[in-house]
Amino acid sequence: MTPCYSQERRRLNDSRGLLAKRFTAQSSSVELPVYMEVKAEQGVDLVWRVDDVMIAGGGSKMCHVNLSTIRFRAQGVNPPWLADILPDRVRVQSYETLQTLNFPIDAYAGIQGLWESSLENTNGQSHSFRLELHDQSCTDALNIWYRWSASMLLDDKSFQGCARQGNLTNRALLGRYSNVLTDNEAFVVLDLLPDNAASMLLDYRNGQSLIVMQGTWQWKSSDKLMLHFTQQDGHKQESVLLLRRARSGEFVQEGFSATFGRAGLSLKRSE
Repeated sequence: MTPCYSQERRRLNDSRGLLAKRFTAQSSSVELPVYMEVKAEQGVDLVWRVDDVMIAGGGSKMCHVNLSTIRFRAQGVNPPWLADILPDRVRVQSYETLQTLNFPIDAYAGIQGLWESSLENTNGQSHSFRLELHDQSCTDALNIWYRWSASMLLDDKSFQGCARQGNLTNRALLGRYSNVLTDNEAFVVLDLLPDNAASMLLDYRNGQSLIVMQGTWQWKSSDKLMLHFTQQDGHKQESVLLLRRARSGEFVQEGFSATFGRAGLSLKRSE
């Protein structure tokens, strides 16, 4: 398996045959490579163990479908419709009626895969919807397989389709990154953590104590990662580091950094 934006293969333990089943079904009908989203856990032997397959099909172009800020997307055809679940609302598009409706929701909506809301627009028209994700697989018109299916009721009209999780880049970036050491370079370890937390460890290998920096990370639409550190060794100290994702998947420093100088840092996944 080769991750998106990387040229290095990863070892996968597919003991339950989940990945093999979906790959066999897809590779017989589409051109290689087969795009897949999987849930996996890495063991102490650095081998990823597959827990579930979420999407199979669509080819390498699917790596660029980020769905930024979207928690889930459900969509279908006959008639064509699309619903994006955002943090504070559900945006429903009905291509049959050329309508886009934004239904307000609270932060706790959808805990059990169900969203319901209503609204009244400026013309005095009322709308209601009910969207539910089902633990049942689904294949769309392009033969892409999805782990979940979806059903929606919009103003008493029923819609059926497939569903997937959004925020692909934010989910895929989580993990540990480090640099390849040279004789006169510090050893750097960067952890991108859930909830956009970031931690960086610097070892100058000269006998001084390790430096630990804490802060946040944010992904930019221009394939850039912004790190904003607010603490160093437990004390308040702000710094910003901008990294660009190269075609190889590595993060390469952009511009000047008070810590690393000018364009002096390159990080790659360390697992």
